[in-house]
Amino acid sequence: MIEKDNIVFPLLTSEDIEVKVKQITKSGALLLLYKTARTDAKILDDVFGPLNWTCDIKEVKGNLYCGIGIRENTSKDFVWKWDCGIESGQNDGQEVKAESSDAFKRAASRLGIGRELYTSPQIWGEIATVQKGDKWFLEDPYAKYVVTKIKFNEETRVMTELEIRNVKTGVVVFEWSLNTTGAMGMKMVKTVGEKEEEKTTTKKTKTEKETTTEKAVDSQEKPDLKSLVREIGNMVKNLIEKEGSADSYKQIVKEVMGNTSFKCNTATEDQYDQVLEIRNKMVAHGYGV
Repeated sequence: MIEKDNIVFPLLTSEDIEVKVKQITKSGALLLLYKTARTDAKILDDVFGPLNWTCDIKEVKGNLYCGIGIRENTSKDFVWKWDCGIESGQNDGQEVKAESSDAFKRAASRLGIGRELYTSPQIWGEIATVQKGDKWFLEDPYAKYVVTKIKFNEETRVMTELEIRNVKTGVVVFEWSLNTTGAMGMKMVKTVGEKEEEKTTTKKTKTEKETTTEKAVDSQEKPDLKSLVREIGNMVKNLIEKEGSADSYKQIVKEVMGNTSFKCNTATEDQYDQVLEIRNKMVAHGYGV
């Protein structure tokens, strides 16, 4: 078994991240950030060494699952993380390869590699589009987009800055930085300083106004279960309107619960923390309403 309590993988750099067009509209295109299986393999080599990690592919009820095994050294047993791949929709004879590669990347995410990408904002690129019939297409269908600048908070591993450019023209199509003093920043970043402040805060006399304000803040930070479920429902509607499906929501649910069958609207009070985490991840992805 691996004896290390916490394996810290290096944060992804701009060279590790790929950009793909997810959705095209009249006003631009929705872009998604992702890592490749090659990046995952390189990081596993760097962190554990080529001899101390392995992978396996299995078919379960028609779905491909990939497991990644890691160990501290050759005298230890492998510790495994598994996840299921999603069909790519390709029709070029590479469907199985694409699905197994997706399963590998998802298993790597379960280990913690590239998980910081889940803190990315929603990326609507300022990209020229043209309408053909009732659909919108990129004006330049061969354009490629790359991450030219990306930063993360070293402690929280939350994304704080992002820039994406058109490779051919060099034009910036998306530029963003996290305002940690704003509402989104407060939701996305949980700083160590907050915990330290709780420990060191001295007792003081509060006025009635201060007490009322603190209660309002506490209520806002920890809403009741019904409010959480209602908020998630509104965000899912917002997501579907923008992306055309609830796939991103299902992936977040799977990341938190380990499966996509969990339904927030049937959650019990014992599952409050998981529902809250799903809400927070939805907000971090930019689906807040």
